[in-house]
Amino acid sequence: MRIYELIRLALEIMFTPISDDVIMLTQVGTWASKRINPYMVWMSSWITLFIALLSFFLVGRFFRQVPLIEKWMAKKWLQKAEKLLDRFGAWAIMLAFFVSGVRHPIHYIAGILKFSLKKYLLAKFLASSLYSGGWTFMIYKFNQKVGIKLVLLSLRQHLSIALLLFSILLLSFTFYKVKLQGE
Repeated sequence: MRIYELIRLALEIMFTPISDDVIMLTQVGTWASKRINPYMVWMSSWITLFIALLSFFLVGRFFRQVPLIEKWMAKKWLQKAEKLLDRFGAWAIMLAFFVSGVRHPIHYIAGILKFSLKKYLLAKFLASSLYSGGWTFMIYKFNQKVGIKLVLLSLRQHLSIALLLFSILLLSFTFYKVKLQGE
């Protein structure tokens, strides 16, 4: 495991519009295929994920200080949102790690609404640990049972069949959705 791999992982989490789940799956799978110690992978991905998502919180805090946004934040409904965040924010941040699509926005919101830094860091510390540990555990177990290199080799050898099956599944799903909307 090299430092540039960790930097790339952090940058992909911050700037790539692909789900963090796909990014973690790919990177941890690569490390598992290289037989890197799973505890080192877990700790490294945990720290990288923690730092990458902290940047969203800090950006939110920065924008809270912009005069135009600060004036906009004085609205009554935003003060209500701040109260809700104070009450349920730690749980929301922890749950957001396991729901794709809200993982990034919750950090911006926590920063903009001035969520308590101590609560934020604790919630993020616990959730990022479970999230990165869960991916590491699943990928390494899969690698033990099936073997990532075997799957990648089979996929490469039978790419046309895999693409055909994926296309059939996608078309079937699309047809099903269109048929449901027509009824």
